[in-house]
Amino acid sequence: MMKIKTFVIVIIIFLSSVSYSQMKSVSLFADYSSSLAKRLAVTKATAVGGGAKIKVNIFDDFSLGIIAGYKLYSVNEPDVLNTWGWIFWTERYYTKIVSDLRADPNLSVEISAEQKMDLIPIQFFANYDFAPIEDFIVTPSIGCGFYFYTRRMFAVENWSKDFPDADYTLSYSYRNFAPDKKGNPFFVNFGLNLEYEIFSKMNLFSGLTYNYILPTKNAMGYDDFPFSSEISVKLGLSILY
Repeated sequence: MMKIKTFVIVIIIFLSSVSYSQMKSVSLFADYSSSLAKRLAVTKATAVGGGAKIKVNIFDDFSLGIIAGYKLYSVNEPDVLNTWGWIFWTERYYTKIVSDLRADPNLSVEISAEQKMDLIPIQFFANYDFAPIEDFIVTPSIGCGFYFYTRRMFAVENWSKDFPDADYTLSYSYRNFAPDKKGNPFFVNFGLNLEYEIFSKMNLFSGLTYNYILPTKNAMGYDDFPFSSEISVKLGLSILY
């Protein structure tokens, strides 16, 4: 928690010290992310999202900046109902389902699970702009920040009950929500942006970023985070100052 407070204080100091004359660009972007090294029992995790970036000139072509955004991850974890640690499901509710099915041969159920993760990245970065040709900029960058995440999971129960005498089957379904998992692990990254001037004071840019989540066992929600690295592809517009 102290690391987060320190990071937020640094951001506030940074923003309060920025003058209009130092502002280099403000960017809006959409991105697509995919996990690389998975953790726990996760087999796949992909996300769509977007965000904003403020870039401030320090000297020559060296800049500092801040990125904030939002990503919605779809997470595949085949046995998540048993690995989530949902005591209500594993110790009470599922045993009731088994008992009901044994007691009534006309009753049947199909159970699946869906898992999402809301992810808010807040990042501080440094980069350097190269212009190999006119109107085209190549920008390597390094950064660090926090992922504020909430993992959400629910069971989808599709029930059917046959009534042989009436030649009728009653079908119904509902969702059973598990407790959320939350945290704020720390990450570092490096990336490469390509930027091209399309109008005066407006550039089109694309970027590729590799993010690595630093292991912090039993702290900051790292134990419940579904992957240890990811790659993100961005596409957006930059307004120059």
